[in-house]
Amino acid sequence: MTISITRAQQDQWQQTGYLKLTGFLTPDETRNLRDWVEEISEWPASDDQWMHHFEQTPAGIRLARTEYLLDFHSGIRTLLTSGKIPEYAGSLMGEPAVLYKEKINYKYPGGGGYAPHQDAPAYEFIHNHITCSIAIDAATPENGCLFFAPDLHRQGLLHLDEHGCIEPEFALTLNWEPVPMQPGDALFFSSYAPHKSPPNKTEQPRRTLYLTYNALAEGDRREEYYADKRRSLAEIGQTSAEKLQISKIGHFKGKPVERS
Repeated sequence: MTISITRAQQDQWQQTGYLKLTGFLTPDETRNLRDWVEEISEWPASDDQWMHHFEQTPAGIRLARTEYLLDFHSGIRTLLTSGKIPEYAGSLMGEPAVLYKEKINYKYPGGGGYAPHQDAPAYEFIHNHITCSIAIDAATPENGCLFFAPDLHRQGLLHLDEHGCIEPEFALTLNWEPVPMQPGDALFFSSYAPHKSPPNKTEQPRRTLYLTYNALAEGDRREEYYADKRRSLAEIGQTSAEKLQISKIGHFKGKPVERS
């Protein structure tokens, strides 16, 4: 298939650093994705296959994130590596794209939010990258949709603190705009676009699929990325049922799972 980006979409992308595409997935694709995510959420904890991360919520221990999915789910693999998602990412980058990492963020009721940050500090090995988020559930300001500070993605890294996030004092000076989404909507954003999300204060989950692509010219670095991430998380000493550290930056604000 051939993807065509309109001039208005290109202008918005260049100006704000993100682009929302309403109804990006068809109703059938959206239903399939929801079924797949529910199936994946039932997978047992694993130390050497997929990667589950957990948090403590008012309802008990719940999944916060699952990543490294391709080898274990054919439907997800096809959706993420062929067709319109990688083609759109490549069109916005201006060159062919390859998948760098994939994850599901669940954000169940009471689930933690994410501090103001840029994704780029967590993405070693590559320089030209773009993320696509796809809503599985409706995402609202109340249940933790993304908020962006537009027009800053061309300025590189912004005032990072010791956790690799945007310094809180600087973040307070930014103009944050919510980007609500409906199931099947897609949101492409630059890895340098500042964003954050609040905790889920509703009784419904806010599950979202996040896919990061890099320029194919930089190589297929996905296995290298995950090998490095597994080493980093292993140094923390968490078991597969205790994982809360979900990135090499400290942006996740979920409550740690208490050790028994």
